[in-house]
Amino acid sequence: MAAFDAGGNQYFKTAMITINNLAKNFTNRTLFEGVSLSIYRNEKIGLTGPNGSGKTTLFSIIRGEMQSTGGEVQIQKGINIGYLPQESAFHSDRTVIDELTSGDDRIKALKDEKHKLEDENKADSDRYGDVLAELEHLGIYELEHRAEKILSGLGFRERDIYRPINHLSGGWQMRTLLAKLLTYQYDLLLLDEPTNYLDLSATLWLKDFLASYPGTFIIISHDKVFLDAVTNYTILLENSRMVKVKGNYSEYEEQKAVEQGSLEKRQKIIEKKREQLERFCERFHAQPNRAAAVRNKRKMIERMETIELKDYRRSIKDFEFEQTQRSGHHVLTLDNMFKSYGELEVYRNINFEITRGQRVCLVGENGAGKSTLLKILAGVIDMSSGARRLGHNVELGYFSQTRLDVLHPEKTALEEVCSSKAGVRAQEARSLLGLFNFRDDDVFKKVSVLSGGEKSRVILAKLLINPPNFILLDEPTTHLDIDGVEALTNAFKKYEGTLCFISHDLFFVREIANHIVEVDSGHLTHFYGDLNYYLEKRREKDQEKSQQERLEKEKVKKEKKAEQTSEPLSPGIQKLHDQHKEALEKVAANKSAITKLDKEKKELETESYIKARVLSSGTAARDPGTLKEYGQRLKFIQHRIRQIETDIDRLREENREIKGSGQS
Repeated sequence: MAAFDAGGNQYFKTAMITINNLAKNFTNRTLFEGVSLSIYRNEKIGLTGPNGSGKTTLFSIIRGEMQSTGGEVQIQKGINIGYLPQESAFHSDRTVIDELTSGDDRIKALKDEKHKLEDENKADSDRYGDVLAELEHLGIYELEHRAEKILSGLGFRERDIYRPINHLSGGWQMRTLLAKLLTYQYDLLLLDEPTNYLDLSATLWLKDFLASYPGTFIIISHDKVFLDAVTNYTILLENSRMVKVKGNYSEYEEQKAVEQGSLEKRQKIIEKKREQLERFCERFHAQPNRAAAVRNKRKMIERMETIELKDYRRSIKDFEFEQTQRSGHHVLTLDNMFKSYGELEVYRNINFEITRGQRVCLVGENGAGKSTLLKILAGVIDMSSGARRLGHNVELGYFSQTRLDVLHPEKTALEEVCSSKAGVRAQEARSLLGLFNFRDDDVFKKVSVLSGGEKSRVILAKLLINPPNFILLDEPTTHLDIDGVEALTNAFKKYEGTLCFISHDLFFVREIANHIVEVDSGHLTHFYGDLNYYLEKRREKDQEKSQQERLEKEKVKKEKKAEQTSEPLSPGIQKLHDQHKEALEKVAANKSAITKLDKEKKELETESYIKARVLSSGTAARDPGTLKEYGQRLKFIQHRIRQIETDIDRLREENREIKGSGQS
């Protein structure tokens, strides 16, 4: 691939990955064939296509976990690939922060090699210098700081990063794996639905992080807003073909619309000309004096170009909800709602009202209680105390994140839809399921064997055949592809009823919500506007928080100065105050010491490499004094580096113990 440097000189970029004539078939199905494309450094690629089109399979082939049916994938030598699966258990006895700072496979291998070279007195070798350079390039000296920053962005609280990974839920384990991939500098990241286990705040942080990410990645996502923000290339996998285009997903759609429009215009011109020629032949075919002209026109018809419009089949066709019965103004009200699980108090004295026409999106960290609140609103779980009142003429429908909450595993897709409304004919239900890509005998599949996306489509079909005027949805876009999310979004934009939903899909939330409710530590904060309004208010809040923190620091400084003149505290309070102050000072001192030790270690490693190179060159052999001095110094350096590593580990452990005791 040709490129140009800053001086305008042409050079050729080397592909990281080259795919040649790739094909993948299963027994009764071709996923893709004839695929040829290349991936280059600094490309940020969105991989899109209908569910089941082979996106995850392509990742498996690139990683060598699955064999292709034909063709080949060539990977540039030395390319290091990081992979985030869509679902996986990440088992480790380490704490979250230990897992992220222990190093990936490359760093661990380089550390082992460095120690081995030192033990073998080969610190003068070229390889030792290379190892030091590689470790510095991989950011070994900034690992902990970078890891803590990434973990914070993904929603980890300080106390959580010291918990063992095996004690975390599956969703938080996946966040840990994502954080580890982002901490280390992989040449290429393969990210399969990375926002699946994230809440809205973490999704927004990841969007900003990937938008400025300096490396290369291929990302599978169904969120158009997210893809538009982070990608500069798009690979579309559809109808067994794969095409790579420059630009994000929206730019691809614009290109597709222009291309399709151009083809349709060309087709109309050709068809009009064909009709004119055919009419001429029909009119004059029986006239001997026009026989030559008719033959000429028929040859022209045979030679005419045939325009084949591209078949852009959608996994879910556009659909609309029927007009629903108008509800009263007050749709649902919670009065003094209290909810607890044993001794764990989730909500206390919550008053919440939803009115007709509102499209309320519940946002907040995972575990904040959003799903609990939605289930209380839906009447699926009981409150511990308080009152829940449905308004006049309100008909409620619930779309659960756990799809089997509202589907029976032994029923077929057809039976589920038919059971939604009395008197529904099977043919009507089959036609409706056809909108959601259930073809022929697919309608007779039992719920228990359906994929996550298929279960979601069955629930949508049930809501569509008997639409309530108040719908509650928990992550409705999960398992839907881009076509599915777009069709669902368009339907709800025209829906005349009331909505309350949870979603981290930026496109869906942006297009649908007109009222945001932030759930945090059992409290509800209302934002009377759309997603952009909420984000603006959140930015203002963050700025106020930063200002408050600055003022707080200034206040602490003033208090320190006034400590000598202030009245003495009681002995007990004074003791606690002194202990807390001492702990904070100890943590700060340890962090400062770690920074200094890291700097000293880096300087010693550089000095060791330089002196070892001098010794190996033979120059020092001419001066016995220098030879002895350098040899003794190298011995000291190796001893001191080991001592520094031990001291750093000890100081970090001290800080963890201090923080742990402060939280208990």
